[in-house]
Amino acid sequence: MAGFEINKRAIEKMQREIAKEFERAARKHPIRVPVQVDAPAIPSASPMNAGIEKDPHLSRLLVWLDDLAALQPGVAADVSSYVDSEGLPSAEAKTMALQLEQHGLVNISRDFSGADTQVFVTDEGKLAARQLRTLQADSVARFVHACDALLCWLFQTGGGRDLVEVMAFVEAPGSYFAGDSLSVDEILGALEHLTRRGLVRRANDIPSVTSSIKAEVTDSGTDCVLSGGTVSDYLSRQQHTGDTYNISNSTGIVAGSQQSVVQNNSYGFDASALAEFATLVRQLATTLGASSDQQEVLIHDVEVLEEAASDEQPEPGRIRTAYLRVQEALGAITTTTAGLTLLVQQGQTAYQAVFGG
Repeated sequence: MAGFEINKRAIEKMQREIAKEFERAARKHPIRVPVQVDAPAIPSASPMNAGIEKDPHLSRLLVWLDDLAALQPGVAADVSSYVDSEGLPSAEAKTMALQLEQHGLVNISRDFSGADTQVFVTDEGKLAARQLRTLQADSVARFVHACDALLCWLFQTGGGRDLVEVMAFVEAPGSYFAGDSLSVDEILGALEHLTRRGLVRRANDIPSVTSSIKAEVTDSGTDCVLSGGTVSDYLSRQQHTGDTYNISNSTGIVAGSQQSVVQNNSYGFDASALAEFATLVRQLATTLGASSDQQEVLIHDVEVLEEAASDEQPEPGRIRTAYLRVQEALGAITTTTAGLTLLVQQGQTAYQAVFGG
């Protein structure tokens, strides 16, 4: 062992040769590491999901831009022109352009001039503008919006406790739907519906003088507003909350979940739900696509139901017969529309509220 020596030079030479072999192998067979990169999720633009039909300015702006694009194809439109015509602050032009771009409805033309209000309507924007025009002609959608918007406006304006001049609503943003303003008749129709449902209380005024109509939100109306849902949702929940019995000055009443009981008693009989249903049918009769003869029969039957259900001492048998005639008249209409479907469902709900399931 004493004569053993380590040949360091030979070891270093071997290390260099091994390193060269690794380099040649790496060049011949490079190491590949699989890398998977997922593309970022891009939210699809769904114009109607964006809810711009309830925004008074965005909806009108989009329709205005679409009309301008049809007149001047390929030319950028300036949102500032719309803002100026509406008397809005000039700073709103950039904000509104960004909002429409965020929804995928326009593309902002960004160039060296620094103009960020020049926009081009996208294909999604053209589709959304067409849908807005369709909604403008949808009487049912307009009526639903009128009820929701009017109730919220009355609550906000009156603080939930003060009388408010109803016709001042025409100046409020909520009086626009899908870029079109609600008519006075639509506003008064919504007020009548909210009043009949107990969500609004009208002051003692002259019904024929629209400028003097004042109303306040009731406790039920406040609950509806605070629920965060629509008027229809709130009323539907109220109809399915259980058995409620309001009995006064009545005799021979059977109440509760009794079986095998047949009760025919008109004392304290409340047919207001069917009276409201009849009023709604009369308001929408001209929008159901019925022939003139069918429409005449429907209106006649509705008037009979409305009179029977509004009588001081309503007769259940007469009301039931009148209701069935109205449903028969609705069933004779072969053109299926959203309004017709809504009326049939509303009629069934009102009948159940009056006569039970």
